[in-house]
Amino acid sequence: MRVVIYPSALSKIMDFAGIDTKRESAGFLIGKLVGDKLVITDSSLARHVGTAGHVVVDDTEMAEIAEELSEEGTGETIVGWWHTHPSMGAGFMSGTDVATQEKYQRLFPKAVAFIVDPVKFLQTGKIEDLDYQCYTVVNKTYKPLETEIAGDTDEVLVTTFRSIRKLRRDLQRVIRKDYEERVSYETVEKAKHTTEGHIIILALWTVALTITITLILLSL
Repeated sequence: MRVVIYPSALSKIMDFAGIDTKRESAGFLIGKLVGDKLVITDSSLARHVGTAGHVVVDDTEMAEIAEELSEEGTGETIVGWWHTHPSMGAGFMSGTDVATQEKYQRLFPKAVAFIVDPVKFLQTGKIEDLDYQCYTVVNKTYKPLETEIAGDTDEVLVTTFRSIRKLRRDLQRVIRKDYEERVSYETVEKAKHTTEGHIIILALWTVALTITITLILLSL
């Protein structure tokens, strides 16, 4: 099986990863099977607890995201998960990663794990410094999958527009849950401050994606 990831999905992963390169971060992969290819059309940020060498994803959001995708009727679903290995390289899966991936494959046999080390790319901004790899697990052993970045201009435009809409819902979900959790043991002002931080991220992302769309259109 070959994996194709769209630029908007990869860009979101890299940007989410850059929020804190001292700890691992994680989220879900969204896409669909097309023939013998698994096409990753989008990615989402999930609530998670991360350390320098470990991350645990809050899977309670899966049902909510799956329901939204079903309502859209595009044939897309959650096709795996992504997480970062800051300064450790993307060339391996830990024992915990393998166990987590097995869980996703029980839900969807073709699910993949997308691992990225964002540090060097975020420092240089050079495409050749993108360090990522997709994996599947067979008999408790991780195996790399051939992965490529999609280059179809029309499809890139479509998925970018969708990503903007999904990003807004994605961050609103995280904001709401973060607010509900924090307000239970912090002051309202602290919760409000955290929420405002997420809104700023949302605004910056929307601007960045809009610029990307404009550049693509200008190049046509």
